[in-house]
Amino acid sequence: MGILSITTFFWLLLAYMGIHFAPHLPGPFRSHVFSFNHVLFTHKTLHITVTDAFIFVGIFFLLIEIYKAATTKSFNSLESLFSIVVAIMYLIMFITLPWAHNSVFLMLTFMAFVDGLGGFIIEINAAHRDVVFGK
Repeated sequence: MGILSITTFFWLLLAYMGIHFAPHLPGPFRSHVFSFNHVLFTHKTLHITVTDAFIFVGIFFLLIEIYKAATTKSFNSLESLFSIVVAIMYLIMFITLPWAHNSVFLMLTFMAFVDGLGGFIIEINAAHRDVVFGK
């Protein structure tokens, strides 16, 4: 199992923990990443925070994981199993750790479960398609 076959949600979890435990960043999750002035016709400024960026990256990673599951040539249940293990790690951390008990981490947990279960569903459907019963 290569480094590219590890679910992207594992790397996102490491990044979330890294930002949380970074001692030199005061209030890292409240800081602004981007600001767009005069968005559309409202003439208001749109601020994107670190937590917003995690949601955007999580959605992008979910797209990558669905693409990986849908385009694999071989039945790779080990990768889907690891995705479920990562989703369970998210859930345990959400339940037990006070710093992970927020809506952003809950959304990332849900995306990790969609990744794991979606991978299994896609692989099972592909396996059913490949199996030919006697004529």
